Amino acid sequence: MIKVWILTALLIAFNWSAAQSYTNYSEKDGLPSNHVYKITQDVKGFIWIATDEGLVKYNGTNFKVFTTQEGLPTNDIWNIFPASDGKLWYIAKSTSMGYILDDVVYDFKNKETDVGIDPICTGFTGDTLIASGIFDSHILNSDLEWEKMNYNTIDGYSNVSYLSHKNLKGLVVKTLSSNNIKALTKENKLISLKDTLFSFSSHSRGQLTDSLYVDNTLLSYGFINLNSLKSSRYTYEDELNIPFLKYSRLHLANNEIQLTGENVVAKLGPQLRVKDPIHIPKDLKSHYSFIDKENTVWIATFSNGIYKYSLNERLIKTELSHSKINNIKRVGKKIIALVSGKGFYEYDQKTNSFLPFIESKSFLYDADYLKETNTSYYITKKNIYSISNNEKVNQYFDLVNETARSVTFHDGFIYGPFTLGANKLAPYSLENMSSYNLSGLRSINTLYDRLILGGSNGLYEISDEKVIRVESLKDFKKPVIDIARVNDKTLIVSTSGYGVYQTDLNTIELLEGSEFLKSNNPCIVKNELYIPTNKGIYNYKYLNGKFRFKQLWNNRNGLPTNKINGIEKVNNELLVATNQGIIHYPIDYISSQSLLDIYVDKALYANHDLKLNNNTTYIPDSDLQLVINNIDYRVNKKMYYEFRLLPTQKKWTVANSSNLTFSDLSPGEYNLELRSRGINKSFKFQLEPRWYQSWWFYLITLLTVVTLIILVTKALTKRSEEKKNKDLLQAQKLSELQLKALRSQMNPHFVFNSLTAIQYYINENDFETSDRYLVKFSRLIREFFELSKEQHITIKREIELLKNYLDLESLRFNKKLHYQIEVDPTLNLNDFIPSMLLQPIVENAVNHGIFNKSVTGLIIVKFVKLDEKQIQIHIIDDGVGFKFKKDDVRYKSSSVLEDRLRYLKASGLWEIELKRGPASSDIEYPGHEVIFNLKKLSNENL
Repeated sequence: MIKVWILTALLIAFNWSAAQSYTNYSEKDGLPSNHVYKITQDVKGFIWIATDEGLVKYNGTNFKVFTTQEGLPTNDIWNIFPASDGKLWYIAKSTSMGYILDDVVYDFKNKETDVGIDPICTGFTGDTLIASGIFDSHILNSDLEWEKMNYNTIDGYSNVSYLSHKNLKGLVVKTLSSNNIKALTKENKLISLKDTLFSFSSHSRGQLTDSLYVDNTLLSYGFINLNSLKSSRYTYEDELNIPFLKYSRLHLANNEIQLTGENVVAKLGPQLRVKDPIHIPKDLKSHYSFIDKENTVWIATFSNGIYKYSLNERLIKTELSHSKINNIKRVGKKIIALVSGKGFYEYDQKTNSFLPFIESKSFLYDADYLKETNTSYYITKKNIYSISNNEKVNQYFDLVNETARSVTFHDGFIYGPFTLGANKLAPYSLENMSSYNLSGLRSINTLYDRLILGGSNGLYEISDEKVIRVESLKDFKKPVIDIARVNDKTLIVSTSGYGVYQTDLNTIELLEGSEFLKSNNPCIVKNELYIPTNKGIYNYKYLNGKFRFKQLWNNRNGLPTNKINGIEKVNNELLVATNQGIIHYPIDYISSQSLLDIYVDKALYANHDLKLNNNTTYIPDSDLQLVINNIDYRVNKKMYYEFRLLPTQKKWTVANSSNLTFSDLSPGEYNLELRSRGINKSFKFQLEPRWYQSWWFYLITLLTVVTLIILVTKALTKRSEEKKNKDLLQAQKLSELQLKALRSQMNPHFVFNSLTAIQYYINENDFETSDRYLVKFSRLIREFFELSKEQHITIKREIELLKNYLDLESLRFNKKLHYQIEVDPTLNLNDFIPSMLLQPIVENAVNHGIFNKSVTGLIIVKFVKLDEKQIQIHIIDDGVGFKFKKDDVRYKSSSVLEDRLRYLKASGLWEIELKRGPASSDIEYPGHEVIFNLKKLSNENL
């Protein structure tokens, strides 16, 4: 039933809380200890955390811890000061102190060996550190040692603090008086302060800028203007409305003076008065806090590490933060929140909060208003509550099964989806008139007087009391979980994991940017569409019949979660239903947090540290490995950036990985450029070539190579000329041998015998024979002369030459001489052999073998193919045999042949083997056989 509570301040305080969430970092996140002394921010934007177990540098993602292993004098660092030049000075109770710059620890010893420094009242001007204790002060001298400053020589006064000032040396106090503080000039003159409010009894004091000295007590804080020597003091009662402040101190952060202490932090405005104090919940147990440059509060504790939250998040408020809100929607004139396990809550616009309306512990399905029945329906798993104009509540109990999970009016009836389909209900009694089966039905709505159903496999409609698929959208088979009506022409169709669609029942179109989103319960206000999804709130504007993407709200711009269950817009605020309560989110909310910087965190070249903006020696086949990082304190941030390495890369490359690798870089100057969200950074380095890669080495190598080329060219030219001369000499020798062979063949005896034979046939009046003899003789003579100019002859021509010669000799011998020429049928007759090689052997066979035989003789010439480059030639006679002496003409002919064979071999074109021997075993006529083995070595010049 409805429970109406009267709004009270107590109820508002219970329901309301700031929507900001405190982010806690402790040992589990990477802090070396939960005992934190101080937090500050350096000029680059890094957060530094001083703990009792080391000093921590934080960039929003990683905690980098510095300890004694990195060079600190002790791990118990209890105070830190960021300098304007990038140094982070650290304070510890030890014999040495120093700073960290570019992640390198520089630690400096006390000049008084083995004497500790107790700088509990340390001052810092922004660049100069003054390590002051109760009475003693130390500064870093030119020898980089901490030297004690004995600046006070006036009797009756004790040291308070050494000063870094153009006119003053320090502050002193009259002995046995804690209030009589005076300034000591560089001329050793004492000057009284212009009022007496400043006290020496403070627990925290020190120089804060080059012209300001501060102190804190339990009840107040004070200042001394070192230029005017005027002092001021303000109580915490007046400034913070609290009687006292434990752990109070003043510090400088990002060029602003801030006051902090137990559970409070505030910036100081004009006249160094408190403005907009931030009170931190007591349960955090903070002792120190500061506000960074992005308006984020960082909180230090002694037992729980650190906390942070953005001050801008105070603009975002939440209620019912421990409840799951299923949906927020307009139901008639009401705005209703479905609070799981509690019931339906109604929005009170006056108090901008939700109050209980209908209590129900049952599962909440929906809340709808039907103008046709002028009734609002509040639907749970077990009950349906209806409220008409008179605000009377009617309760319907469904004892059998679900009647409806939502309601839609169509053609005089109410339709509602349930587990297995849709029910058709009487408009007032909600009596079930009929049912329609459609498994997986989730939503029903109307368009063009058609009742549209959203199922697990697309869109359907009820026509003629039957459930059929929407024919024009039959290819759309996505799981539909909600259908919302925009106007008389458009429906918004939400799916489970496949995005959000717009349809007029003829066509359907995916909304820009909604791919793969899970969405439900869209909110439509005029021409604006707000879609709750599992990735935030998507906002679209209706223009020219289509929804155009406008913007996205998620946890990157203030929402505490991306899982949104429902939305309703009220004025300039979105009421957002989440699993962690109701969020009141201003539409114009802008987070001040952003990317602060992008930088190279680590650089390795050949697995050795590479100092950027420096030089290193080139190493062949080495990789350059870079780790890119950024300073970004936003929640759920995601790093992405663009890079290029000049001069090797001209185009920008998008990357979201922190690791970059470049291979095979040549010696030279390089410039790595990074950019992201308006931040542009450049890092230069140079790979210096080794001695053998220097210009002078290249010059010497070039000159050496040119010299070698010249020498080799000369040697090759000389060798070529020698070979050419040798070839000419060999050709000359061959020509001479050719002529000798010709002369040996054209000897007078042969010519005389031939002419005598011709004369014999003429005298015998055998003119026909003499004429034939003369023709053959003249043709043979012409062939001999032509061949004397050739080095090679075809086998076919050689055979013709031998035939002419043997025909001529046969006529001379009056048919006492017979011959046969046998040719291997596989032999290519167009192949070449050396000229003038066979004829001298055949002539010897005729004149010295057959001539001395009393009977008819036979000469056989055989050509045999051994392979593609080798042939064998046999010259055989059945004469008296072949034996000669050196004075025999046959010996001279044979000697010329051997010379020819030697020079033919030397030419590199032929490999020739010559064999001689008897042709048979006959004693009287053993005959003679000459065998030539000719192997062609090269086709050159053939």
